[in-house]
Amino acid sequence: MPKKGALFILSILLAVGPGGALADMVILKSGEMFQTSKAWKENGVVSYYRDGRIVRVAEKDVERLIHSREPSKKEAPSHSPSTDPQPSSTDTATADRVQEVRLPAAGNAGYLGLKWGLTTEQIDGLVFLETDPAYGGGRQYIRPKVKLQFGRAQVDNIYYGFWQDGLYTILIEVSNYLDFMDLKAEAFRRYGEIDSQVDNPERFRWKAEGSDRQLAFDPQSGTGYLWMRSQALHAKVKARYPE
Repeated sequence: MPKKGALFILSILLAVGPGGALADMVILKSGEMFQTSKAWKENGVVSYYRDGRIVRVAEKDVERLIHSREPSKKEAPSHSPSTDPQPSSTDTATADRVQEVRLPAAGNAGYLGLKWGLTTEQIDGLVFLETDPAYGGGRQYIRPKVKLQFGRAQVDNIYYGFWQDGLYTILIEVSNYLDFMDLKAEAFRRYGEIDSQVDNPERFRWKAEGSDRQLAFDPQSGTGYLWMRSQALHAKVKARYPE
């Protein structure tokens, strides 16, 4: 697989134009994810560029809005006090409630032996990438020293999302169909072979063993991803931020 240096936050529907080394991601509550050169919120509406035009979606229909950028070389690792401030007194009770589900019996994330809810202190090699204001503030990390591989599949990027300092999501990306087929084969090997979604022959969803997972490929952009989320932490998120 040729070396890939560009950062791709991909979607299942959006074709990516040349030069898009950095991108925003719009994640809808329907589960769809869109990469765009720019996304913004205004007057209860999320707007973003798609195919040369502006698309507008009601903010209530948006799960998360992630603004991507190059990680600064001055950023400290995740265990640094400057990048991981302690929760304020108003968040202490919420942090305690999250701790209760840090290691549920069905908490295996299904990747590198990680458990949903692990703190940034408990995972070696994390480097802070981005803050997401959704749900009171989520944080995105990468692990530069960990090989970009998902089992037998070579991948391009792996992002670790935390909520209240608990591992909440993992996003694994590839940028061509051959690598996606390897990613798909490995996902089937780990999580079980299932039928694709009716509206997309290359979209698969698992909901079991404490995790939500979605695997998808976008033929227009030639990119694919495997996205995973903790069901226990998501239940805590939805309880605190009901729709």
